[in-house]
Amino acid sequence: MLTLPITTERLLLRVPEPADLGPLHALYTDPVALEHIGTQAAWNRERTGRLLERWIADHREHGYGLAAAVLRDGGGLAGLVGLSPDENGDPELSCMLARAFWRGGYGGEALAACLALAQRDPRFPVIRARMETAHPAIVHVERQVLFRHGFAATGEEPFPHSGRLMRHYRWTAPTDTASRR
Repeated sequence: MLTLPITTERLLLRVPEPADLGPLHALYTDPVALEHIGTQAAWNRERTGRLLERWIADHREHGYGLAAAVLRDGGGLAGLVGLSPDENGDPELSCMLARAFWRGGYGGEALAACLALAQRDPRFPVIRARMETAHPAIVHVERQVLFRHGFAATGEEPFPHSGRLMRHYRWTAPTDTASRR
């Protein structure tokens, strides 16, 4: 079961909280970070707040959603990671980190922890992911996270909102239900 909180070596993954608005707004107004999380324009505080409310509501409505990735040593909110319903209602793996936490392995650590639980959860027979083909970390994320957890690349197509070329990935649960325990 994908139940929060999840503790890793360096992170606490928990349900987002209203107090996360400040750090998340900083993430969504950083033009360099926005280039790498699929967003074209900075979001104002009000829009970030509405999205935060939606991410919190996903946990109530679906029993899962993006998790706030918080450094266990008191270093603050690194970003959001986990599964959330995509535009078709399918669980999609996502990771958005503030620039100060890039290249520290936090994204891979958080994604691996989420996937280790989600891939044993019978509610998730399929998990999707997508990433911009021009993303500077695409090779690393594919090798260190997606392919290690059984995802396969399924194609590329432009993202409807930005037109940027996205690579799509899919993980499908083994047909042997015993392997999902």
